[in-house]
Amino acid sequence: MKIYILLPGKIKPKVLAAAQEEYVARLNVFGVEVVEYKTEKVSSRSPEKTKQAEAERIFKLLKVGDYLVACDERGKKIQTLEMAELIKASRQGGFPLAGKRRMVVVIGGALGLSDSVRERADAVWSLSSLVMAGGVARIVLLEGLYRAFTVVEKHPYHNE
Repeated sequence: MKIYILLPGKIKPKVLAAAQEEYVARLNVFGVEVVEYKTEKVSSRSPEKTKQAEAERIFKLLKVGDYLVACDERGKKIQTLEMAELIKASRQGGFPLAGKRRMVVVIGGALGLSDSVRERADAVWSLSSLVMAGGVARIVLLEGLYRAFTVVEKHPYHNE
């Protein structure tokens, strides 16, 4: 099963770009693909309309049979070993990914994800109880996924 990560626009602040590039390269080894989707400018329209416009862009990137994970601070706190179990399930076609074609993990734009994305999601993960800048959330997600892959591969990166 292919794993896709959907990230909003370009990383900000730019100082975090090198860290993102490092983790994207590490995850590529495991067949993970990172896609940046175009975000909406925060403008005079309502925040809900802005989030819904971004949701429509996200939905266009999804396919029938995708297992969608939305990252939102109001979601379930995900732990490394839980991520690792989900990665194992993606490789073996086990629960909860049985019958799914891809696992897609998405982070929202500056205003977060719309309710429609959270409702469509098969799982909603909280990367932290803190609200984070988008660039920081990206690094936390990418490092967390990389660490989970190293657990699955029994690589010494994750010290248990």
